[in-house]
Amino acid sequence: MSETEIKKRKRVKSMKWEAELIEIIEETPDVRTFRFDKPKDFDFIPGQFVMVFFPDVFGRKNRAYSIASSPTNPDYLDLTIKLYGLFTHHMFSLHEGSIWHLRGPYGKFVLDLDRNNDILLLGAGVGVTPLMSMIRYSTDLKLDRKFLLLYSNKRPKDIIYHEELMQIERANPNVKIIYTLTRLKEHLKVTWPGLTGRIDADMVREAVLEWQKDLGDNRERPTSLACGPIPMLETQEKVLLELGWPKEDILYEKFW
Repeated sequence: MSETEIKKRKRVKSMKWEAELIEIIEETPDVRTFRFDKPKDFDFIPGQFVMVFFPDVFGRKNRAYSIASSPTNPDYLDLTIKLYGLFTHHMFSLHEGSIWHLRGPYGKFVLDLDRNNDILLLGAGVGVTPLMSMIRYSTDLKLDRKFLLLYSNKRPKDIIYHEELMQIERANPNVKIIYTLTRLKEHLKVTWPGLTGRIDADMVREAVLEWQKDLGDNRERPTSLACGPIPMLETQEKVLLELGWPKEDILYEKFW
């Protein structure tokens, strides 16, 4: 069997269904998690997304949203969405019990389930959504894969999943999280335990070198997955190539 045929067999089949919204979770002032009943025959790989339709309102128009929950959860599917534009304003007006039209999963920006190497994650704002699915999946299955998440937000109140991430970091020794804030008020910098400023080349280089020192020399080369604005993705690729990472282990998703 050819490599192409093997890859085709590994693809998760997409489906279209009417999903009932069973819970709305307020994450930050402008971000909500919408939780849906999950069909028994629906499966996905951490990092994939679904298309969302409202045919009675927007006709054939649709939008793509990454799945935040882990495929290990049999009961529900989470989409974490930021309020931005006409489409999401309609979403934010809906209530529990409403029916959404979903189709998926799609996407190649995924955690490689055939490897057991360590993972470097870079996320900005709601770009953390597919990365969260990966962290939840690995934590649920107690995988021996170490994760470093470099996560950028504007202010402390904008950190999505902050409480859960802290709980995961305490419970899972394989997960390390570095936070950085870009709009932290001057008087709060004294008490803020994380970094400040956008994710730049120096920040990535320092975090990666320190992390790899902790990993040791006997582990397989990590894969890096980044999701966020284009400048951050360009920084990720430039720095990691300089550090000798193969290009095929540097993956990214342009979230906006």
